[in-house]
Amino acid sequence: MGFSPISNSKAEWVPRQRQDGRRYIVTGSNRGIGYETATGLAALGAQVVMVGHEGSDAFNEAMDRIAMETGCPRDQLSYMPLDLRSLDSVRAFVREWSQRPTPEQSLNGLINNAGIAGAPGLSPDGFELCFQINYLSMVLLTRLLLPYLQASKDSDTGAVVPARIVCVSSMAHLFTLGIPTEESYLRSSGGGFFSLRYGESKLCVISFVRQLAARLKEGGRGDEIEIVSVHPGSTASSFWQGLPGWTQGIIARVAQDPSRGARTSLFCATESKLLSGAYYAECSPALESFWLGNNDKANLLWRKSCAWAGVSPTKLFK
Repeated sequence: MGFSPISNSKAEWVPRQRQDGRRYIVTGSNRGIGYETATGLAALGAQVVMVGHEGSDAFNEAMDRIAMETGCPRDQLSYMPLDLRSLDSVRAFVREWSQRPTPEQSLNGLINNAGIAGAPGLSPDGFELCFQINYLSMVLLTRLLLPYLQASKDSDTGAVVPARIVCVSSMAHLFTLGIPTEESYLRSSGGGFFSLRYGESKLCVISFVRQLAARLKEGGRGDEIEIVSVHPGSTASSFWQGLPGWTQGIIARVAQDPSRGARTSLFCATESKLLSGAYYAECSPALESFWLGNNDKANLLWRKSCAWAGVSPTKLFK
C-alpha cells in the first residue's frame, strides 16, 4: 500500500460524530490510551463497557473520573473483568456477555486496546506473554464477539453505520524478521529481544485484521462489520513499565499525551468512512510491513491461531 509511514494529513482531527445509543467494549481502559479512548467515546454519548484485569476498584475510580470529566451519566459506563493472559478468561467473559438481557448484548464497536510491551515469561496457556496478550487472546475475543457486533443507523442521515473493530498495533511491527508461525518459538520466552517479541505480536495483529476483513467481505458481511489496526504513537503511560529503565527513559523523552495517542482509535471507531483491513496512524492509512505480503505465512498464521484459540478458520459466526 503506497502510504507514508505516518501521515499527518489529519493531525488535528477531533471527534465530533455523536455515538448516542451505541455500545462499545474497550479493553485495558482504566488508564493510558484505553482510558482516553473510553473517555472520548463517553463524551460522544456512547455506552462504554470498560474491560480489564485490574479489578473493580480501579475501574470504578476510572469510571467516576470519566463521568466527572465528561459530564456523562455514571450508568453510561460499566465494567467487566477480563484477563488476556488466559484464553479461559476470554471464554468466560463472552459467556457472561451472552447472559446479558438481549437488548444489551448488541455491540457496535470493539476496541482491542489492552496490551503489554515487555514481560518475559509464558501465559497459563503456554504461550509467550506478548504473543498471548497482544495477539492470541485478542483473536479469540474478537472471534467470539462477532455474532454480537451489529451495524446501526446514523440518527441524522439514516445511513447504515458498520460495527467497528479497532485493534491497537504499533509501528514496531515494521522492525521484525517476519510473521512468526513456529509453535515451539511462540511457546518459548527466549529467542528474541523484548522489542522483537513485541513487534512480532503487533505484526500478527495487523495480519489478523487483514485476514478477517477479507473473510468478512467474502462472506458478504464487509458492509456490516469493519476492522482496522492502528498505531497510537509512543505515549506517556504505565504501558511501558515492563521495559528496562533505560528504554523507559528514551520513550519518556519522545512520548505524547495519552489523549493524543487515543485519537486514531477514536477516529477509526467513529468516522463514517473507513478502509476496512487497513493499518492507520495519525488518523490516516499508513505504511505496513512488507512481511504482510507473504500470503502463505499470513494464511498459516490464521489457521494456526484459530486452532490455538479453538475457533473455526472458516465459520466466522459459529
